[in-house]
Amino acid sequence: MFVSLLLATTLLAPVSTPRKTVVEPQITIAVDSARSEVVITAGPYDLPNMPADMAEMHMGTPQVLRFDWPIDGGLRGFNLSMQTESGQPLPKSVIHHLIAVNFDRRQIVYQMVERLFGWGKETDPVLLPAGVGVPLAKGQHLGVYAMWHNDSGRDIHNAYLKMTLAYIPKARLQNPVLPMYVDVNNHIGGVTTFDVPPGKSTRSYEFTFPLSGRLIGIGGHLHDYGVAVRFEDAATGKVLVRLKSDRDDKGEISKVGRFIWGFHEEALPIEANHLYRVVAEYDNPTGKNIPGGGMGHINGVFSPNDMSEWPVLDMANADIKRDIETLPSYTEMRASRSSKRESHVSGGDVDMKTMQMDKSHGDTTSASSMSSMPGMSRMQQRGDSTHH
Repeated sequence: MFVSLLLATTLLAPVSTPRKTVVEPQITIAVDSARSEVVITAGPYDLPNMPADMAEMHMGTPQVLRFDWPIDGGLRGFNLSMQTESGQPLPKSVIHHLIAVNFDRRQIVYQMVERLFGWGKETDPVLLPAGVGVPLAKGQHLGVYAMWHNDSGRDIHNAYLKMTLAYIPKARLQNPVLPMYVDVNNHIGGVTTFDVPPGKSTRSYEFTFPLSGRLIGIGGHLHDYGVAVRFEDAATGKVLVRLKSDRDDKGEISKVGRFIWGFHEEALPIEANHLYRVVAEYDNPTGKNIPGGGMGHINGVFSPNDMSEWPVLDMANADIKRDIETLPSYTEMRASRSSKRESHVSGGDVDMKTMQMDKSHGDTTSASSMSSMPGMSRMQQRGDSTHH
């Protein structure tokens, strides 16, 4: 029946109906050495309007941009925005979430490739103090993918994503740190969302670190109706930090708290093989179960006592393979020398590459994982975090 209807529709269609031209999104990578920034611009995107009550499955399939990190040094911070073709800003909420992946390093807790940073509608720009950064070598294989959610009330055409990544040259990288991500419902190769029952509820996960070090700062991520996410010492039951959300009267989240312990003796000691716990708190006032409506994780900046003890990325490991295979499909996008072109960015020298993005559709099961390093441009705790 479906084939018959499809055939009939094809035969009845006017022969002269013009086909809509599909514009493939492009990515440009520019290095501004004077400002110590890598600026990545991708687009254009067509973002159809989606009412707020539409399920997240209607946000579309993410497209992965894969690129090589262009300098030797460290990632110091990031800021993301959406804009029109003419550079006018678009609502921050258009980016439901974006995830940056480092295909050349493993996560600390999971047998998964490193989630370098993440962004959501509640995320503020991040800038680590001078001398602090996540070490990245020139040529290291990175990638980013995003899910969109345009509930502006109108279709948005020719939208562009702009990522400004602050970096620190290798010679000035005095305090190397690495990202830490732990989810309350992580399933390698599967979804991290969970059902949210009516009323108050919690979901938790217990884990250990494979090496000792210090936790400098921590941030959190929740979906709507999320109250707080906690980081606990599971052996003693002590709450190490509780990050509260900012919610409106409808329960929609605008922000989740962050907490900064510090970079030296004041940083939180982490013991190898000690049992810890992450807990997500929800309060669903709708009276109905919300399938797949919950998510909760913590994201931290971790300083290992011995960087050489960081778990090795084993590409033969079954979990690592499954993690990579279930990321959205991608094709490698390398700029050949013939496609490299020089451009000018105010303030510094620029090496710009233009590449075509992959439009293939892949499994989105890993798209819900989102990690983001907490902002550290100001060395104090936010008022919406509780430290014990």
